[in-house]
Amino acid sequence: MGQQLGNRQGGFVAVVVFAALAVAGCSPAANGNGSSPSPSAAPSSASSIASASASATPSGSSSATVNAMVPGFPTQLIPIMPGATPLSTSYDASANPQAASLVASTSSTSDQILDFYSKAFTAQGFTAVAKTKVGTTDSQDFVRSGGKETINVAVVVVNGRTTFTVGASVAPGTIK
Repeated sequence: MGQQLGNRQGGFVAVVVFAALAVAGCSPAANGNGSSPSPSAAPSSASSIASASASATPSGSSSATVNAMVPGFPTQLIPIMPGATPLSTSYDASANPQAASLVASTSSTSDQILDFYSKAFTAQGFTAVAKTKVGTTDSQDFVRSGGKETINVAVVVVNGRTTFTVGASVAPGTIK
């Protein structure tokens, strides 16, 4: 189980780091000329990157959107933290286990984000695993059903902007 959680954590950490870099405008490719964009260009760069990936979402029961909550997103499973702005969401009701993810930004601290989601997930029967730090990314896993259902929260601060990713993999019928 530890290796399984480690692999998931690494994937979510990569997603949150990519999202944070895109939002912060740190990707040279984001503006097409090889130079770093100015901070004011970051949101449009992030939107264009996220829009490209959202448009590549396969049809069926899965969906994704940018700068909003995707219709049908399971907010009872993954609530949006008060004061947070969604950057992208996705939900795949056809998968087994079902998958949902939220990428958002906020002015809250990493500890405040992890505390908010710890309360939300433990209230749903998940057990919190010890918080970890990988480089500048804070992360916490939550498990339920003997480790068959997992949620990961990863938080990174880049250029003063806090971005977090919440990814869940749960049994069908447990997402509402």
